[in-house]
Amino acid sequence: MKCISVNFKTAPEKIRNKFAFTEDEKEKFIFDLKTFSNEIKCIILATCNRTEIYVEYGNTVFSVLEKLLSQKTGLSISEIRKYARYYENRSAIEHLFKVTCGLESMIVGENEILSQVKQTYQEAQQKKRTGYELNTTFLSALSCAKKIKTQTEISKSSLSYATLACNEIKKFAHARNILNPKIMVIGASGKIGSAIISNILNKGLNYKLYATKRIHGSSLKYISGVEIVDYLHRFEYLKDIDIVVSATNSPHYTINYDDTVKNILPDKQMLFIDLASPYDIDREIQNLTNCKLITIDYFINIVQSNNQKKEKAVEEAYDILDKELQKIYKNIIYHDAMPVIYSQNQKNKNCSLEKFIYNLKGKLDANDFENVVNQIKSERSMVV
Repeated sequence: MKCISVNFKTAPEKIRNKFAFTEDEKEKFIFDLKTFSNEIKCIILATCNRTEIYVEYGNTVFSVLEKLLSQKTGLSISEIRKYARYYENRSAIEHLFKVTCGLESMIVGENEILSQVKQTYQEAQQKKRTGYELNTTFLSALSCAKKIKTQTEISKSSLSYATLACNEIKKFAHARNILNPKIMVIGASGKIGSAIISNILNKGLNYKLYATKRIHGSSLKYISGVEIVDYLHRFEYLKDIDIVVSATNSPHYTINYDDTVKNILPDKQMLFIDLASPYDIDREIQNLTNCKLITIDYFINIVQSNNQKKEKAVEEAYDILDKELQKIYKNIIYHDAMPVIYSQNQKNKNCSLEKFIYNLKGKLDANDFENVVNQIKSERSMVV
């Protein structure tokens, strides 16, 4: 298994946006990848903070991935190598486990990544884009993440993007003495947008909430205390809005810096929170008088101190992760050796090599087990 990763640790927001995939872009990328070899299995994990491409194929696939990423992003291959990290075999497996378990997240232990990985994997499997190693690795990573979340405290004190955004909303309203702030949430049907609305409603805050809805887009059920606004009419409300939060999967701006916006926005202080990748809100908005813009990267410093408090839980998580990694390493080694084992079984009817190797798998660590299996492969015979 191979992996190319571009994430918040390796690249700034502007660069990460170039690697963001829409669903149509995913389809095209995989189609182009298949023209190189129809045998390639591929899963593209794209979130607001990372883009990762996992493939099941030989060593030559990295150069193909670089070429396709260069075409998509407009970056040269040397630039891609500057921002990307490359993983293969066990390092790729370990990386996926860490990502799925929230150990590589900006907010350590955050819950969103688990559901994102699960959904991404299920979609790829349904479209028959996975092979044995991708299936085994993703399923094992998901299982490991669930164990860590139930057996440690790593997720108990995690701050979600929704929580962080709501904290900024309260700070802004308090600092400017806005008693009843009006908030527009664009992308309210998404996970982050709906979480922000729920957070505000559950706290009983006296805020006026507006949620946009596309007529032909995803459904948005009526929520008590929230006024539903036609997405196409959102600009008509801006003159009365104090805070705008946008968290969509749209490849286009939801708020543009143009003559319309500049003329609509009143000469009062406003807060814009952009929780999307690629950008939802035109960065030029912050050049308008009294407008403040906050992006996902703004929260990095906030979560660092929170992550430090979870050091003990992280240590416990790594203990579980290491044990689960040993299991999957040995399962893959065993699977790869099965053709040889079967062949030896046919030659030695009175001695089950398969049973012998299976028993060794439960007793040896991954390195020792691999050494035994490699020896069997090379000798193609065994004395019992």
